[in-house]
Amino acid sequence: MSSSAGFLLTLAAVLVVPACAATGPAAPHLGCELKVEGARVGGPVRVQMVLKNQGEKPLFALTWGTPFEEGWMDTPFTLRGPDGAEIPFNGRMAKRGDPTRESYELVPAQGSVEADADLAAVYDLSKPGQYVLTTTRDLYDLVDDETQVPRARDHQHAVALGCPPLTFTVAPATAR
Repeated sequence: MSSSAGFLLTLAAVLVVPACAATGPAAPHLGCELKVEGARVGGPVRVQMVLKNQGEKPLFALTWGTPFEEGWMDTPFTLRGPDGAEIPFNGRMAKRGDPTRESYELVPAQGSVEADADLAAVYDLSKPGQYVLTTTRDLYDLVDDETQVPRARDHQHAVALGCPPLTFTVAPATAR
């Protein structure tokens, strides 16, 4: 193999490995479901996120950047509009220190929790049509040992949310 071919293979490995490592492993007992109902231009578009724990131990999910976070800063979603183009997130972004215990949501063993947030508050949903909401970022941390909550940022373990993509329709505004 020539030295330039070897260099190109090394360069490709350096570029590809970090991209593959950006998604954490799937949580072994955590399921995720998204729902949107009754979406209309000019109104709130409530996305409901349901986290389901199928395991025998409670789980503690760091809520940052999910509908579970009060004020919903950052997003785990990519949203594509009726024309297929990505719609930018217009919500707040935050630099953070270490989380507090209150930053975690308890997902009981064999149970579920749900939260909702208004997509229209952070995305431009002014065009009627079909939208596709995809989870493209991991949960920042998932803990199955309550004594480890909260965990410092450098000890967190990201896990894939694993929510299936959701296609929903935003209806035209109603005439007044």
